Amino acid sequence: MTVLRGFAITIASGIAFAMFGAGAGYFLGSVAPDYYRTVFRIPPAVSIDPAQAGLGLGVTQGLAGGLAIGLVIVISVAWYNSRIGVSQPPSTSDRNERADLPI
Repeated sequence: MTVLRGFAITIASGIAFAMFGAGAGYFLGSVAPDYYRTVFRIPPAVSIDPAQAGLGLGVTQGLAGGLAIGLVIVISVAWYNSRIGVSQPPSTSDRNERADLPI
């Protein structure tokens, strides 16, 4: 696995989970608006938009979870590759140079 591929997996996982978290948080804030007031003990006198609160919390929590999961995947694959001794095959230019060497 290349470094670029590891970054891509981590970023893609973070974005995917952030979008899922945004949807779930918005849905929860829309369907059960008193949920966030109860969890965070927000008094009724304070006006909040529960759907927006859910959206924001869902994005941040989903992003954090997605980045953590992406990193676990990348580290697991890197560890596995190091344990089985995966090595990169020589490039075609190296093979051609070796074939030209006298025996």
